[in-house]
Amino acid sequence: MRLGMGTHMLDVKISTGDGEMGAYVAMPAGGGPAPAVVILMEVFGVNRFIRRIADHWAEQGLIALAPDLYWRIRPGIELDPETDGHRDQALATREGMDVDAAARDVEACVAHLRAMPECTGKVGTSGYCLGGLLAYLSGVRGTADANVSYYGVGVEGCLKEAEALKTPLLMHIGETDPWTPAPVRRALAAALGEIPGVEQHVYPGIGHAFAREGASADAPDARALANGRTLDFFKRSLAL
Repeated sequence: MRLGMGTHMLDVKISTGDGEMGAYVAMPAGGGPAPAVVILMEVFGVNRFIRRIADHWAEQGLIALAPDLYWRIRPGIELDPETDGHRDQALATREGMDVDAAARDVEACVAHLRAMPECTGKVGTSGYCLGGLLAYLSGVRGTADANVSYYGVGVEGCLKEAEALKTPLLMHIGETDPWTPAPVRRALAAALGEIPGVEQHVYPGIGHAFAREGASADAPDARALANGRTLDFFKRSLAL
């Protein structure tokens, strides 16, 4: 167990139907049960930016668990968007990922968190890029109490499942994100806009990965606004 930033941080193993998956966990300071959130990684794996996101949500009072969703390809893949060549490696790795199996892994994380004595039983997800798609899929296929998608990539390809959405969904989208151009944003608005509990926010002039704190893509004002909206969302939906 490692200590830091007012949280207790440890690595755990999550049982899935196919084996064990590693995860980074940040525990909130203080006593008493807390709600939890599954932090769903970008295409770069559970790297320093995803761990910082998990730490941030632990600092807000949530148990934050970031699973290694590439574990079927190779456990421990950790790439850095600020390192030359890693972006191409990340995109190639993503191509080899079984998204349906990853969605089931997210559900295993939700079940793991609910079984923890430190958890109130309320569990949400917050996903980024690839993880934003998985957060949406958690909403339509899984049992999480609420889901947040930051600049999700590929959600438009799964909109035929939107009618299955029964829990709150919050989406953060950059207006100039090349992965969500205007036709994609229109498709998202058309399919999800009338579903109760769905919130979609588009950030003017903002690109992809704007909540990747400390990276070259970081847009601090938009990140703070989006994180504030997410915090309010979790207060309502997870009884934070």
